[in-house]
Amino acid sequence: MISFLPFIIMYKPTLTNFADFIEKPKPVIPKSKYEVQSDINMYLNIALLLVIVIGGIYLYQRFKYKQDREEETKQKLQDFDNYLNDYFVNDMLSKQNNNTY
Repeated sequence: MISFLPFIIMYKPTLTNFADFIEKPKPVIPKSKYEVQSDINMYLNIALLLVIVIGGIYLYQRFKYKQDREEETKQKLQDFDNYLNDYFVNDMLSKQNNNTY
């Protein structure tokens, strides 16, 4: 069996310089005005492209379901007209016929 005890006893401790473990700060390279402006232009172009794509999708969806919305609206108007004729107009006519002078 191998014993590590003699290695531990024989090893002499040394003092450590902790300054060696500290990372030195990297130099900050300031961006030029042109680089800052080109970054801003890139972000604006991306934002504008997203707005155009979302608007295109919205217009396509409106076009795709236009006929369905028109038919649904006509059906609702027809149902409302039938409801008015059945309850209000006929009721008013019957009251008018009963109250003749």
